[in-house]
Amino acid sequence: MMLSPILLINMPLSANFRVKGRDNPWFSSQLSSLQQERDIAWAKARKSNSHADWLIFRQLRNRFTSLVKQVKAEYYLLKTTSDLNDPKKFWKTIKSSFGNVATNDLPTCIVKDSCRLTDKLEILNCFNEHFVSSGSQFESLHPDSNNMQNTSPSPLPNNDCVQSFIIVPLDVIEVYRALKHLDPAKSAGPDKLEPLFLKLAVDFIAEPLTHIFNLTFSNNEIPNIWKSAYVLPLLKGGDPTVLNNYRPISKLCVLAKVLEKCVSDQLKDFLDVNNILSQHQSGFRKRHSTITATLKVVNDIIESLDCKKYCAAVFIDLSKAFDTVDHVTLVDRLLKIGLSRQAVDWFSNYLSVRTQCVQFAGSSSSSLPVSKGVPQGSILGPLLFSIYVNNLCDSITNAACHFYADDTIIYCSSPSVADTFHFLQSALDVLQSQLTKLKLVLNADKTKLMLFSNGKALPKVLPKLLTSHGTEIERVNSYKYLGFIIDENLSFKLHIEKLVSKLKIKLGSLF
Repeated sequence: MMLSPILLINMPLSANFRVKGRDNPWFSSQLSSLQQERDIAWAKARKSNSHADWLIFRQLRNRFTSLVKQVKAEYYLLKTTSDLNDPKKFWKTIKSSFGNVATNDLPTCIVKDSCRLTDKLEILNCFNEHFVSSGSQFESLHPDSNNMQNTSPSPLPNNDCVQSFIIVPLDVIEVYRALKHLDPAKSAGPDKLEPLFLKLAVDFIAEPLTHIFNLTFSNNEIPNIWKSAYVLPLLKGGDPTVLNNYRPISKLCVLAKVLEKCVSDQLKDFLDVNNILSQHQSGFRKRHSTITATLKVVNDIIESLDCKKYCAAVFIDLSKAFDTVDHVTLVDRLLKIGLSRQAVDWFSNYLSVRTQCVQFAGSSSSSLPVSKGVPQGSILGPLLFSIYVNNLCDSITNAACHFYADDTIIYCSSPSVADTFHFLQSALDVLQSQLTKLKLVLNADKTKLMLFSNGKALPKVLPKLLTSHGTEIERVNSYKYLGFIIDENLSFKLHIEKLVSKLKIKLGSLF
């Protein structure tokens, strides 16, 4: 249909509009009316420039400002009070009251191979190459890793049995509920679909989406766009020109995450019913959390100290653990825990042909393939990693261990300091052997040692704890483990001081 010349002149085919108040749930109709009165009075005062009109404008402006403060305060007071029994909702409300104060700017220059790069596109491409290459850390440390003995997975068994896990086709209700739980404040991923509009259209798209999701199960093929990601570099701290000081924040397609949520629920039920996940694993399990994991570790240490023993713990840090997962080994693990060939084929396709590009302020790098790791920012990624490291501590003796995803701690106790360190060294050697088989890399610089003695006298010279490469593990007096600062006296004074300091800032802003 041809548009008339009048329409073409007066009606733009594309335009950008700023929608006010979308992120302000406290903005009421009363405020809207008063705002309009204020704006009309302002326009009138500017036109007439009379003292009386300016006086009316100032009175309306002051009334509007006071009412905004009052309505906003009442809203957040009511909201936080009603969410007191739900910490997740409570802190989400608190954070929203501060607004989007955090900004993340792309550096104007970075240093690569001793050269300073200032071109924006070159910087984006360097970030993308750096993030993708982080998954190859194991190969850089072990150039002959492809020829290593006993590190490659065993031949894939045929587990198509009655008890094996099969991805069950979804029904419309499941997909409808998953879509209704979308966060409308999130932005679109590579597929350009906004969560807000998907949620608004849920009554119309739930059924066709269910059909599309089920086709991925029957064909074991996921659309390539759903396996792509936008990555934003986030500065962790330090020199902004150094690539290693950034971590990638991935933005995935919304529909891909809806599909992942449905599959994740089925897989979690299978793992839970069959009691497959290790008792030493607390990550991403029902009735388990960082709190239960920390309580377990601290309680074990206190029991050892109550028995007049020394207790030593080593807090393991892995280099880019999620990015270095080997897909062949992971597929082997999935088959061994009882997934059917159909399910494993679906997961193999899910992991394959993944791509990512770094995007910032409308510019993006070229896309690069991602051949290792589990997808950052995904729903299935952390669960697959838990399965990947599920047997990490099975061969450890004379020591206890606990892990929450990639946060691992090994600890042991004995009446003798020498025996305690001997047991801990043996356990660390076994763990490093398992990490090598999984092609994971121990970060010796961030791995720390702590000795708990409950006031008992310590030798002047303590034994050393060494990595397989001969690097000595640094002993510290405190360590942040799963959000809790644990000190060698188990007093938690440092943790409380840090917590009080943070709460003062939060409560001051809220006040």
